[in-house]
Amino acid sequence: MTNAEKIAMVKTLVENDTEATDAVVTVYLTLASNTMIERLYPYDDSKTASDVPERYDTIQCELAARYFLRRGGQGEISHEENGVNRTYGSVDDEDILKRLTPFAKVGG
Repeated sequence: MTNAEKIAMVKTLVENDTEATDAVVTVYLTLASNTMIERLYPYDDSKTASDVPERYDTIQCELAARYFLRRGGQGEISHEENGVNRTYGSVDDEDILKRLTPFAKVGG
């Protein structure tokens, strides 16, 4: 999936929110890929955001969309208005990240 296709997918997932500019979505895609790299390659510090395998492109888009939507009130399970207290169902995003299979190699 090309970067433009990823941007389009995230924009669709966030229902074409007017604040979802290409630049903003690109930032969230980068944040998502960094999170994924930490999960996919837990013992390999040489991997970068560009090393996310293509088979995980849609997961990257889902995670980026969640990051974007979390800026507002979506995904909340609790909310308090005047004291501004928000609680999200899964802030650790484990429901998405558990779909990743970490890479490892045996021996040096």
